[in-house]
Amino acid sequence: MPSVISRAILFLSGYLPLFLIFTVQYYQHYKWWALIPLSLAAVAAVGLFMFLKWVQAGEPRPLKIENVQRKDAEVIAYIFAYVFPFLGLKIDDPANVIGLAIFFLVLMILNVSSNMVHINPALNLLGYHVYDITTVDEDSHTVITRRNRLVRGTELRVVLVSDGVSMER
Repeated sequence: MPSVISRAILFLSGYLPLFLIFTVQYYQHYKWWALIPLSLAAVAAVGLFMFLKWVQAGEPRPLKIENVQRKDAEVIAYIFAYVFPFLGLKIDDPANVIGLAIFFLVLMILNVSSNMVHINPALNLLGYHVYDITTVDEDSHTVITRRNRLVRGTELRVVLVSDGVSMER
């Protein structure tokens, strides 16, 4: 199971597009300071790549689906943070920068402590989907998979990535 640091990097990877937007929006005016979000995006991208490699190397276990519900819509709620670059946020004022940093820190703490690694727009952009399933043993799991559709009776080979969250290998 990923460590707290791994889950924090997964959290950051969910904001890869936002970091790129910040870099593009602020580069002309702030030059090298605008490369800080790009650096965060690079760290997050490498972390996401390492996480996906870890899943591929992990020992899979079988899960047989009894009931399934698609949960990709949860990612849309996560996107609200993408609105910030379009609100005319001025990073000239240190209070705005500190406020934004506190906001991201609180989001990260909530995301990591709640084991919400599966709510990640970067994974969706890479073609992954999120499902809540119930197994034939009546266990509930959240499953991340590249399959567009899961049906009752399907047996998956998954790697546990967090409490109650598995990723198909």
